[in-house]
Amino acid sequence: MSGGETIIDASWLLGLSALGIYIHAVFLSITLGFPLVIIGLLLKYSKSGDEDYFKTAKIMTAVLAINFALGAVTGTLVEFGLVQAWPGTILAIASFAFAPLALELLAFANEIATLVLFIVTLGRIRTSYSIAILAVYWIFAALSGVLIMSVNSWLVAPWGTGPIAKAIYPFMPEFGGLAADAQKLVILKILAIASGMPIQAIIQNPEVAGKVGVILTDPYVAIFNPFAAISALHALFAAFSVGVSIALLAFSLRYYTGGEKRNLKAAKVASLVILVLFLIQPTILGHFMGEGVVEMNPTKFAMMENAKETFYNPMIALVAYGDPSRPIVGFDEFERQCNSLGDAELGDLAGQLGITMDAAIATAKQVGVKVGPEEIQNAWNTELRQICLADLKKAESRIAVVHAAYYTKIAFGVIGFVSAIALFAHFR
Repeated sequence: MSGGETIIDASWLLGLSALGIYIHAVFLSITLGFPLVIIGLLLKYSKSGDEDYFKTAKIMTAVLAINFALGAVTGTLVEFGLVQAWPGTILAIASFAFAPLALELLAFANEIATLVLFIVTLGRIRTSYSIAILAVYWIFAALSGVLIMSVNSWLVAPWGTGPIAKAIYPFMPEFGGLAADAQKLVILKILAIASGMPIQAIIQNPEVAGKVGVILTDPYVAIFNPFAAISALHALFAAFSVGVSIALLAFSLRYYTGGEKRNLKAAKVASLVILVLFLIQPTILGHFMGEGVVEMNPTKFAMMENAKETFYNPMIALVAYGDPSRPIVGFDEFERQCNSLGDAELGDLAGQLGITMDAAIATAKQVGVKVGPEEIQNAWNTELRQICLADLKKAESRIAVVHAAYYTKIAFGVIGFVSAIALFAHFR
């Protein structure tokens, strides 16, 4: 009890929301992957006239329609969970995520229209027209993914914040020209330190967006983030691969249990699609994605490679930097760069931006953060080096989990790549 009110720990909602996101991702993968196989089946049907291909395409279309409905339902639940459970969602929607998500709604509406048109006209119009309609649907579905991934990419590389991050974390790059209100971002950091609250706890209040005001001056900054394109392509091709793999598994199981040649024919079509995807996604796109992470988020790359200390590995360096002689920069180098900040204080940075303690105190009152002049003064006098090192330690504490997850993903990618080649070779 606190002040007569019961405080309920709702942190478990974060895990539940994350689980919902992964479940939703399965439906998304089918939404993006199945059309590629259906198009392949319809192409084979138009060339050969074999009704088996058309029959399988119709069955897959029915599954796609049901999956789309379930995806819409789980997507709505995921959005509700994000707003309710994840701190800062409201502020994100009010700033960098607004334009991408608004445009994504338009793309989603066109997805619905073109999918319905494809379903009701399949078998009633020329096969080439059906293929064209489904291709348009698939383009809108992919566009939705690109727009959503632009929001995710901004969280990794907050383009438009210029030199703000680098001023506190010297190992970070400058994120383009300044399209953000630097004063407001630094004031929020001051309030987080002064109150001892994580910044997420401050910005989760829906009223913060209105009281703090406009943070980003360019609503499209997330879309034109240079990291967004490769991040979106890498994620989309992964989703294509998962969706096509699900179809391939279904065909294989049906052929194994029933022996219908129709399913074997469909599996051969899907095997070609999955081979093309695996030749592109983990190799070409994976390489450029790795380069993007190295440039935009060096701490994440160090966590992926378990680089507590800087080390040399020619193979990793060649993939990451294109130069086998370069070292894999570790947390020891990041700490050295943190210490290079010397005795500079947060108040020095605030002063350079024209921020006064009175302005910080006034903002605290506006957003409901209970701190007084003494706490603000203590935050003002906090060395940038201390902030840098403290946040670096938080990242380093998660290095084992990130490293294990990353190399587990790599291992499954290698298995999938080899399997795709072997299956295609077997069918040929």
